[in-house]
Amino acid sequence: MSQKNPILDLRLTAVMRPEIALPLQQVFCIGTVGSFLIAWRNPRIQRTVEQVFDSPQQARHCAATCAAWLGISIVPAISPVTAWWCSDDDQRPTLPAGVPSPLAHR
Repeated sequence: MSQKNPILDLRLTAVMRPEIALPLQQVFCIGTVGSFLIAWRNPRIQRTVEQVFDSPQQARHCAATCAAWLGISIVPAISPVTAWWCSDDDQRPTLPAGVPSPLAHR
């Protein structure tokens, strides 16, 4: 019996800049890393989600990073992307007990 990965339940506001996370939550009803990855699998939704980010490359980097947190192998980005993630100065909500921060290893 496998347990659900707690990363899937992380709120997007815990890992993404607010100007990206909030439209995803409010307009597209994508509130967690798990729902983001599910939405990303649909090519039509993927193109719409890319418009919330600064660039399509940034959106793809975000999806690849979220997948990597789950242990899914990814191809590294060829060129650098602008930050989509929360900085250390951002106010992040407290993570649920027992959920390690995916940003702690930076």
